[in-house]
Order: sequence, then structure tokens, then C-alpha cells
Amino acid sequence: MIRPDGFQIPPYRQAVYVGRNFKTLKVQALFILAFLTFSFCYGQKLNQTYCGVSSDSLYSGHQLVFTTDTTLEISTLPRHMSKQFNATFNYKRTGNKIDISTNNILPVDSIALSNHGMTQFLKSFTLVKDKRALVDNSAKMVYVLYKDFSIKYYLTYIIDGKSYKQETGLSNAYGLIKTRPKENKALKDKLASLNLDNYTANVYLGLEAYEKFGYDNIFGVIVLKQKE
Repeated sequence: MIRPDGFQIPPYRQAVYVGRNFKTLKVQALFILAFLTFSFCYGQKLNQTYCGVSSDSLYSGHQLVFTTDTTLEISTLPRHMSKQFNATFNYKRTGNKIDISTNNILPVDSIALSNHGMTQFLKSFTLVKDKRALVDNSAKMVYVLYKDFSIKYYLTYIIDGKSYKQETGLSNAYGLIKTRPKENKALKDKLASLNLDNYTANVYLGLEAYEKFGYDNIFGVIVLKQKE
């Protein structure tokens, strides 16, 4: 999706853009969300790889891998022709809490973290294990297992209380489509029948979506409700 000023909106931010600009959108522009693609994070040890999804645009998406029982590695998402940044931190787990120390971070890594939009790693923080997810409440970030979303995931529309799930496409680090989404005709017809001027829209992403709609909906929920 491209903004009017020509800026290419990253796929994982398109739901937010739609919500903030809902009043100016036509149905066709709204429905394009159903065909967004996401360059998912790929890791060597899939069972240990978590992908971070933010509730807002303050922090960039990244991946986290527990390499040992005391160390973890964070890295940027793989991109074709781009060098992947990674840094290693120590952690300690107590119960359902994982305390991550950044006391020994190198100055060069501090600069890189800032440049890559991962400033939350500049100070020590705590992750909370919540079933299959890891939650960073201070950064409003939720981490989910790569393997749970490596084949497909969904964007959810809730229109006047009824849910519609639209499968979304996946692209690899080269930008090539890995899987193409199947069209949800019921959703398409429903959107086409709406008078958007009579509806309000709320968009939930990342931790907000997780807390309100659960683990499977972290990549986006758009709630459309008719104005009273």
C-alpha cells in the first residue's frame, strides 16, 4: 500500500494506516488489506525463534532466539541485499518472568539498535511468559513463535459484531510471494455493501490485539461498527 505522498507502507503497518484514514477510504482501498504480504522472520532453529510485533509504530519488528539457557539473540528481520543486525544478551528466568540484562551492551550496538528502531533494548527489561506468547508490557510488544505463523495467518474483520477472517499472503526475504491468500467472498461482499460514512473503525495490532482478541489475531483486527 502506498500513501498519497508516495511512501511505501510496510505490510505489517497497513492495518494501522487504514484505521487512521478510514473516513477517506473507499471499500476497494479497505479490502486491499486482505491481500497484504508479510516478510516473516526466518530462523535456523524455528522452535526457539520468536517474532516481535508492536502495537504501534514506535518500535520495529524483529526476531528473538533463545540460544542457551542464559543467553538470547535479537536480530532485525531478514531482508534481501540488507545486512542483518544481531546482538546477544544475558537473561535469567524466574517462574514466568524472563529478566533481560543489557548492562554489557557495546556502544556500537547501542547505535545500531537506535538506528534499527529497537531502542527498548538499550535498557534492561522483563518479558512475561503468557501461554505461547512472550509479553513486553513496557514496550507494548508481544512475541509469538515463528512456527505458529510460518504457513499462514489471518487479518480479522469484525463488522457489526460478526467476525470475518481473511487469509493473508506471505513473502520471503527476497520479496517473492511464498503463499497467495484465498479470497473471502463473504467479507468482500459485506464490505461492498457498507456505507463507510455510517461506520467507525478501530484497529488493533500486536499486544493490543493479543489482549483483546487472543494469540491468533496479533497481526491485525479491524472492528467496524455502525454509528448510533
